[in-house]
This record gives sequence, C-alpha cells and structure tokens, in this order.
Amino acid sequence: MDVTIRPARAEEHDAVGALTLAAYAADGTITAEHPYAARLLDADARARDAVLLVATDALGAVVGTVTYVPPGTPFAEVGGPGEAEVRMLAVAPDARGAGVGRLLSDECVRRARAAGCDAVALSSGSWMTAAHRLYERLGFVRTPERDWSPRAGIDLVAYRLRL
Repeated sequence: MDVTIRPARAEEHDAVGALTLAAYAADGTITAEHPYAARLLDADARARDAVLLVATDALGAVVGTVTYVPPGTPFAEVGGPGEAEVRMLAVAPDARGAGVGRLLSDECVRRARAAGCDAVALSSGSWMTAAHRLYERLGFVRTPERDWSPRAGIDLVAYRLRL
C-alpha cells in the first residue's frame, strides 16, 4: 500500500475521530457507548494540544492516525521528563496488516529524535496484542512499573523506546 504520513487537516478531524473509534471498536473492547469513545472521537483536541498525524492511501483517503505528544503537553500520560509519547494509534480495520501502524509509529519516533527527546513512551490496552507485537518489533520495551488503569475494567500496559 502506498501511504503518506502527514499532519491532519482540520476538515479531516471528524473522519479521523470516526476512524479512531472504529479501529478501537474492531478490537471489541471500546464501543460507541464506552466513556472513552468521546475522547477517541475528539480529533480537534488532539490537533490543538498535540500533533495529530494521518496516514493516507494513494487516493488520499485517511487509513490511519496517531497522536504524537511532545513532553509535558496536555495529552502526556506515561512519559517522563524528556519523553515524547505515542497516543491513540489507529488503523482502519480494512487497512490492517499493510504496515500503516508501523509508518505512523516510525514518524512519532522520528519527531521525538528530531526534538532531542530521550525516549518515546506509550500505553496500550492490555487486549491490543497486535499493537504490542508492533511496538516490540520497533524496539519498545515493556515498562510494567508504568502500567495503569484509567477506570475499572481498562488495564493499560506501558512501553518505552530509548532513543
């Protein structure tokens, strides 16, 4: 698949939010009724308070998204000083397995290196095993001391890539 990674455009935010929720819903844990769904749909906030990136296919359709979080910004959750974060990585269900998630992750790592960060951190749903395999292939290492639970029934596991 021919994919381009770039910042999301304002007119794409609704589609990006819908794609993010659809990707999470495809994993079977987060549904449209889930309390986190509103956060996933709010691409405007991610673009305002972090860096909202999209992956587009050869026809310009959005097939994936990720939020790159510089250290100390409002979307930071598990990163320490000097650590950027990857948040809300989502690939359209019909584009999975084509390397879109890897390209989006690679762009976050590239941005963190360019910014002089020491590491990239992230947390991922304990049920997102395909994402965990991707992060491990990219060199991320589990950091169980950073695991956390934002609410009952949602367990997040943490990873870190030293740069």
